Amino acid sequence: MRTSAFKSAPTDIKRLFVIIPAAGIGSRMSSPENKQFLEIAGSSVIERTLKAFDEFSNRLNRRGSFSLQVIVVAHEEQIFKVKGLCDKNRFQFVKSIVPGGDTRQDSVWNGIVAMSSLPFPPNEDDVVFIHDGARCMIDQDTLDRCLKAASNFDVCAPAVPVKGTIKQTEGPDSNQVATTPDRATLQEIQTPQVFRYSVLVEAYTAAMRRGRTATDDTSLAEAMGHRVHLIEGSYSNIKITTPEDLHFAESLIKAKQEEKT
Repeated sequence: MRTSAFKSAPTDIKRLFVIIPAAGIGSRMSSPENKQFLEIAGSSVIERTLKAFDEFSNRLNRRGSFSLQVIVVAHEEQIFKVKGLCDKNRFQFVKSIVPGGDTRQDSVWNGIVAMSSLPFPPNEDDVVFIHDGARCMIDQDTLDRCLKAASNFDVCAPAVPVKGTIKQTEGPDSNQVATTPDRATLQEIQTPQVFRYSVLVEAYTAAMRRGRTATDDTSLAEAMGHRVHLIEGSYSNIKITTPEDLHFAESLIKAKQEEKT
C-alpha cells in the first residue's frame, strides 16, 4: 500500500532515533576514496546526509521540544574521520559512531546494538529511521512525511513509481527474460526506512536466528508478517553509487541554488 497524502505537518512524535549505515566501500565508484567522503559541491556525501538531519532537527525544535539521537555506522578505519566531521559541524545529535559489519545488514545490527546502549535508549514504541549514508540528497519534505507516517504505521518507507519497464531474468547470471512485471505495480524503495523500535528489534533478531538476509530493512519485517506501507518519496533522493550519481547530485544542487536567486 502506498500512501501519498502525507505532507509537511506537525507530529506528536517528540524524539527520534536514526541509524545511518555508512560503512560501504563503494566498489562501483572506481575511486580510491571511500564514497562517503567524496565531495559534492564542496561537502562530502556523509556530511551532506548529516546536514539534512541537522536541518530536520532544527526545524522540529522550532515547533517544540524534539530530541534526535543518531548512530553512524562507519568503516572501522574511517570512524575517526567521521568524528572529525561531526566535531567540525557541531553535530551534537550524533551520539555514537560504531564500526560496520561485513554486510549492510550486519552494520545495521551493530547500530541497533549501539542504540540500546545509549544513556537514554529507545522505548518499545519509539520511532527509528534507518537511512543510507549515501543518500545525501534526502529532502526535508520526505523526512517530514516519514515522521508523520510513523504515527500511523509500524513499518513504512518512502518509494517512487518505477519509470521504465523491468525485465526479470531466469537467474542472476542469465540474460534470458523470464517475465515482464506490470510496471504499474512496481515501486522503487528508498530510505529512511521507518520502524517502531520493537518491530525493528524483532525483525533483526529473527533474521539473525534464522540466517535470513535481505538488501533492505523492511524485507525483514515483511518476512515476520508485518505490512509495509509505502509513502511518497522523491526522485531526487538518490543513492550515491556510481560516478554518474555524483554528477546528477551536483546538477540537483545547482538547480536548487538557482531557484533561490
